Amino acid sequence: MNTLRLNQMGAACLVAAVAFGGSWVLGDILVPHHAAAQTAVPMPQSAPDDGQDPPIETLLAHADVAKGRELADHQCGMCHSFAPHGPSVIGPDLFGVMGTHVGDIPDYEFSEALSAHKKDVWTPALLSEWIRKPDAFAPGTKMAFPGVSSPVERANLVAFIRSLHDGDN
Repeated sequence: MNTLRLNQMGAACLVAAVAFGGSWVLGDILVPHHAAAQTAVPMPQSAPDDGQDPPIETLLAHADVAKGRELADHQCGMCHSFAPHGPSVIGPDLFGVMGTHVGDIPDYEFSEALSAHKKDVWTPALLSEWIRKPDAFAPGTKMAFPGVSSPVERANLVAFIRSLHDGDN
């Protein structure tokens, strides 16, 4: 290969690099990046455990099942189904879970952390504790969810999950 050809290839690479860098700078000037004002789907943040929440039974008296359904659709629906005999998605189907033993859903393999609670029964108080911060309830759980710090939102979720049952329950 002669030196003229090498010089031409080098010049082509240099022109391409300058054009790429220039278009990058020009693009930033013409279309500046702005952070979104809010996230599209807000995830609840876990709050420090201060132990000041009212009892779940008190909150359930004023809970809104419709708001619980909306929150469940946004926060839980990616991993759980809510239909009678629904499929286990990433997590188990939650229809009829209230009043059953923890980790006692057929054809679903629970983590060892949650299986350690098999003697416990899902009550509104226990479910609220789980939803508050799953990794505090069962350290090492497979559920990668930060929890719901708001006691009112937890009560709405518990009310919705409690409403998921056959008519005879």
